[in-house]
Amino acid sequence: MIVTVTLNPCIDRTCMIRTLKVGGMNRIVTDRRDVSGKGINVSLALSQNGVPVRTCGLLYRGGSELFMTSLRSLGIDYDNIVVDGSIRENIKLWDRDTDVTTEVNQFGAFVSSEAWQAFKAFFLEYVEGADLAVLSGSVPKGLPDTAYRELIELASGKSVPCILDAEGPLLQEGLKAHPLLIKPNEYEFDTAFHPENPELETIIGRAQEVVGEGCCRYICITLGKRGALMVSEAGAWYCRTPDVDIKCTQGAGDSMVAGIAMAYERGLDEGQMLSYGVAMAAGTLSREGTQMCLGQDFERILPMVKAEKLL
Repeated sequence: MIVTVTLNPCIDRTCMIRTLKVGGMNRIVTDRRDVSGKGINVSLALSQNGVPVRTCGLLYRGGSELFMTSLRSLGIDYDNIVVDGSIRENIKLWDRDTDVTTEVNQFGAFVSSEAWQAFKAFFLEYVEGADLAVLSGSVPKGLPDTAYRELIELASGKSVPCILDAEGPLLQEGLKAHPLLIKPNEYEFDTAFHPENPELETIIGRAQEVVGEGCCRYICITLGKRGALMVSEAGAWYCRTPDVDIKCTQGAGDSMVAGIAMAYERGLDEGQMLSYGVAMAAGTLSREGTQMCLGQDFERILPMVKAEKLL
């Protein structure tokens, strides 16, 4: 069983336009709303691919009824600690001509230290017996930069390994608790670890240094259209992005995490973990809005994906 955590749930409003005119008037071609949050996205991708998953997090009072109803319609039970405030809404402006998404995201409402302590106590029991926990996304105002570090330490006390998908201080602090795997994109990796240049060899070398320091066991680095890397003490693997009809980029990184988690739970090796992640991400790229990869997408795309061992 895989457990996912969403500390900053949201509604994603995805607006597709033909060409973004900054400072000008833009007409919306298509418009959709999806319940979201990075951990929720991971859960959706896993459940739609037949993987048992439990989903937990914080839930704001404002908009909670519609939020929960939408999740249940997707087959997700969201176990939560209720806090004051309203569900945030994020706007995604997807430029169809350039295939670039511009995001305008709200902060989550303030969460008190008392509510945070209550969630940690809840999580400590919730994670009991899990095979893996996935901690991902931003955190609302009021939570410390050590939030994921604290949760990883609680999970480690229950012998549950954790995947961490976060950036900035949340990532840096989280690494102090030694997660199983981190999944930065190229920008996040550069910001956190400062490789000398963007060449694959340099990125791999820096990632191996981080793994060698004992910060984590695996690092998966997504490189956009260039594909993705998986690095561990055993070597480095590279996988190109398969050729799919891209309909939206939202949630692709979360699906990458879901594919990796699925492969890890099945006891597969690093190359297969990377292949599963890339196939799951590509399946999500082929769907509109914040819709996650379906089982049929994954089964169709996986044979197109091959991880190459570089080291």
